[in-house]
Amino acid sequence: MAKTYQITPNLYISDYRAAKKLKRLSKKGITAIVNLMEKNKYNPGSNFSYLFKPLIDRHPIAHEDLEQILNFIDQKIGNDEKVLVHCASGISRSGGIVVARLMVENPSWTWDQARKFVRKKTMISPHPEIRKSILEYFKKKEISESA
Repeated sequence: MAKTYQITPNLYISDYRAAKKLKRLSKKGITAIVNLMEKNKYNPGSNFSYLFKPLIDRHPIAHEDLEQILNFIDQKIGNDEKVLVHCASGISRSGGIVVARLMVENPSWTWDQARKFVRKKTMISPHPEIRKSILEYFKKKEISESA
């Protein structure tokens, strides 16, 4: 990949190589980074807000982790900041999180609608376990909000 893709005005996705090109990110106005890699925590410097949430690819995402990631993105976008979400390849973990964010932003969208929206911009393919855990999170959240 090695490229940063704009999904919405304030939401971007990339792989690790593109995420490390901090000058390019700054030129795009990106001020917040979500790193989802299992390892490879790095310090992007004081120009960026940074969340390192190591997720294991091809495994479910814990609901607490998903909530923390989505809250971080929500807070930054709410302050009109631009957020980059990345993992190693920019396909599975980051793809799942970006789809989840779009479902938060557009509550009437299904997983498939949000995924197709992202795929118009770049290739993503969240692992079935990631998809399942995200859909379970939204179902649980919907039940708790209606109670």
